[in-house]
Amino acid sequence: MVTQAQKKKLFRDLDRVDPDFAKKIEPFLEGLYKYYFRCDLSGWENVPESKAIYVGNHNGMITFEVLMVFYAWWKRYGTSKRALGLAHSIAIDHPFFRWVTPRIGAIPADPEVALEALSKDYSLLVYPGGEKESFRPFSERKKIDFYQRKGFIRLALKAKVPIIPVVSIGAHESYVILHRGEELAEKLGLKKKFRLHGLPITFRSLFFAWCAATGIFTFFPLLLAPAAFASIFVPLPVKMDFKILPPVDVNAMYNSSLTEEENLQQIYDHILTLMQSVLTEEYSKRKLPFFG
Repeated sequence: MVTQAQKKKLFRDLDRVDPDFAKKIEPFLEGLYKYYFRCDLSGWENVPESKAIYVGNHNGMITFEVLMVFYAWWKRYGTSKRALGLAHSIAIDHPFFRWVTPRIGAIPADPEVALEALSKDYSLLVYPGGEKESFRPFSERKKIDFYQRKGFIRLALKAKVPIIPVVSIGAHESYVILHRGEELAEKLGLKKKFRLHGLPITFRSLFFAWCAATGIFTFFPLLLAPAAFASIFVPLPVKMDFKILPPVDVNAMYNSSLTEEENLQQIYDHILTLMQSVLTEEYSKRKLPFFG
């Protein structure tokens, strides 16, 4: 939860995104974008001159696709089109992430902070499905689900800006998630403390667990444990594709004869249908998992 003091500081810091930092890490990002993930982003013609809310489907345990979209945006527009991304609190507050994420444009997923950013003519990149969608099993990689979270629609209506869907294809294959691990996250207190709805179980996390468990009886697995633990977080070099779809004028879609909830549901269903149809079509063109 973002406190009032933190909000005030964030409002002051909105104009302090560090473009020099992006230049410093550009070789690393370029390597990931061009060679490791072999990214392709199309639909730039659908980006309007004015601010908008870009909404995407979330993929993979550490969601490298977000970093790739931000890099593509920065590479194309530099500082001429300003954009920020709404991030889970763990990406803002955790010491491992906070040294980098705010400097490249991550702000807390808080309505007040988001409205302030829009009022300062920033566009926003939003992933309504959050970690719940990104932690979905590998078998559900072809499905988009925002779990009825409609805050991004309320935000667009309030700020009077269009919503532009950004569909990510293939990124979920960067981690082969076997199970969301919701029960495990709840038992460990992660849901209450960090608002994490899961602790993804992968082949590599199972291998680490085996190393730790069998290390009680024999020393050799303990030698493998550090490397096994580190490997959990390394994404597979999958091909990632992104498609920016035409803007959705949600304010024009609003029907005064319907209730607010009915309007929100109608817009939500429309956006998900658009995105799902593109994801399904693009996945039908992929010849092999991981390779595209």
